[in-house]
Amino acid sequence: MNKFFTVSPLNYIGGKARILDQVLPYFPLHIDHFVDLFCGGCNVGINTRAQHHVYNDKSSQLIGLLSLFATKDPDSFIQEINHIIDKYEFSRTSEHNFAFYGGNCMKGVSEYNREKFITLRDEFNSRQEHDDYYYTLLYILIVFGFNNQMRFNSQGDYNLPVGKRDFNNVLQNKLKKFMIALQRQETTISNFDFRHFNTDFLTENSLVYVDPPYLITGATYNENGGWTKQDEYDLLLFLDGLNDRGIHFALSNVLRHKGKDNPILLDWVNDNDYNLNQIQMDYSNSNYQVKGKDSGTQEVLITNYNNLEEYGRQGFRIYFEPFGL
Repeated sequence: MNKFFTVSPLNYIGGKARILDQVLPYFPLHIDHFVDLFCGGCNVGINTRAQHHVYNDKSSQLIGLLSLFATKDPDSFIQEINHIIDKYEFSRTSEHNFAFYGGNCMKGVSEYNREKFITLRDEFNSRQEHDDYYYTLLYILIVFGFNNQMRFNSQGDYNLPVGKRDFNNVLQNKLKKFMIALQRQETTISNFDFRHFNTDFLTENSLVYVDPPYLITGATYNENGGWTKQDEYDLLLFLDGLNDRGIHFALSNVLRHKGKDNPILLDWVNDNDYNLNQIQMDYSNSNYQVKGKDSGTQEVLITNYNNLEEYGRQGFRIYFEPFGL
């Protein structure tokens, strides 16, 4: 990944951090409103130049975290996090190595933190008030949780086990850089199902970026009917509505994955003559545990525009002008 990109402190499943250099070149250079409709970790939006950014997601927990990142002073927030970490007596490898906590580079500090993590998780799940402290605790659970991810069960409880790492210097710097970049943008953060998202403010100079759950993958966000065929049809109808109004959209998705095809998506592209741009996605470091080229994964970016020469391309800026900081 290009060193100039700002990377999200949230390890969101399906995040686009590793393919920003492929996605951004398809974006127009001049954007008035950039909408990240399924914003997740916000890797795309935080690295896109626009007059105004809208970060939207259906997850109220995620939106609560982003709102915290957008308003807290970064240095004070990091101090607050470390104060809570000390309160629960978690490890701090920013000050000591793995061996100090009885760990190593393979197992990290999971054994040392396991019981402390369970205590924090239980207290978090029993907390009724969803205030700033609630979301600060949630971020700490993500930091110390498995793969630094966020997952809730059907009862609304955070249910991931402890992970191998802690709030090390790399993660602290990543969080600070992300918060500074987010606070430099003019932003709106919203919590809507895409079907209820108001698009009246969008113009022909706007861009709606869409990275929904993928219908044919086995990611955890798509378990137990998390994203259905009806959701897929409704989203494509939503995008057709944008197209009818002359509003640009860019849709990340997969046409093929592990032997499964998505004929709904392919038929929609062909029927509307939208532009199908191939993305080379390497899954070797993700939860899929396979490489895209070996599994037959066909990652694409679908756009309803193609004359970028008129606008310039955002991605070309990454080689000489840093994003974020």
